[in-house]
Amino acid sequence: MAPRAETDVHPELALLTNQLARARRRRGDLPQHRLAAMLGVSANSITEWESGQESLTVRHLVLWARVLRLRLVIVDAFDAQVRYPLSRDPGEEWDSYELRRLTGTLRDVRKGSVRSTQLEVARKAGVSRSSILNWETLATHPRALGLIQWAMALDCRLRLAGLTTVQLTESD
Repeated sequence: MAPRAETDVHPELALLTNQLARARRRRGDLPQHRLAAMLGVSANSITEWESGQESLTVRHLVLWARVLRLRLVIVDAFDAQVRYPLSRDPGEEWDSYELRRLTGTLRDVRKGSVRSTQLEVARKAGVSRSSILNWETLATHPRALGLIQWAMALDCRLRLAGLTTVQLTESD
């Protein structure tokens, strides 16, 4: 399989961003400036993300989804959600927990059903082996495009799903 160029993953990030923008507008009570304040960015950043002029960070992607009572999930080639059981550590921030959950899921997919080495996945994703190693060990977090490339290299995708009341209660 050829390495994934970043241009291959831009449509995936655009899809997620567009879904978040539509959900924000449908909500009706969340103008860009209010969302920006909640995410700790400028209203201009929200405008640039929603128009596709700029890519947002994976942390902001996770937090934006949460504001809308959504979360990023990993789905396999059959669109079935791949679950990674993980408890939130006391005092752990939501975005840190979600990033651990997402990266843990992808690590388990690689080690489990796919049984690929970090080098094989890195080549498919078009990143270095050390990037995969650092992401799996939580030494660093991938950019949003990197997370999408990593998932795609494992024949998975990132999608948005609704948060349940239980998940919201556990996280607060």
